[in-house]
Amino acid sequence: MQKLYLLLFLLALACSPSNKEQTEQDQASDEQESTGSISLDDLQGEWQQLTEREDGFYIIFRPCDADNMMIQVNSDTLMIGWGQDASFALIKSFYVDEAGRVVLSVHDQDENATKTYFMQWEDDNEPLAGWFLFGLEEPPILMAHESILDRYTVVQQPCRECWDDCEEE
Repeated sequence: MQKLYLLLFLLALACSPSNKEQTEQDQASDEQESTGSISLDDLQGEWQQLTEREDGFYIIFRPCDADNMMIQVNSDTLMIGWGQDASFALIKSFYVDEAGRVVLSVHDQDENATKTYFMQWEDDNEPLAGWFLFGLEEPPILMAHESILDRYTVVQQPCRECWDDCEEE
């Protein structure tokens, strides 16, 4: 009978995760809790700025003198299309703060500096988010994920409103 208990004990010891594996599992669980069960995969893809019309509906506005602001998250890289130029940054870390905002700490390759951007989900059921690109003192820029862009009308500003030498009809 003692041999059976010893055999069961050794079998249980062999089947249980090692301390290292358990520590890794605990760290992954802690990381998931600290990021509010959000992963960087949730942000992947292209985000386009939405513009609110006077009637309260949102459109994708393409001005004639610049591009519509956009954000591209690809793996651990963040690209922000500011209109006429773009910046590229490496995402160093992210977490969800006490207000429920995603906090992205990035290394801006253009300025060789660390910056912090914030993102807050606007809708629990849709990939709409307010991106704080100029700090929390400024209002967020409402952006839609590429997966729902077809729901919005694209309005192209006529070239003649920006330039005298347009060849548009």
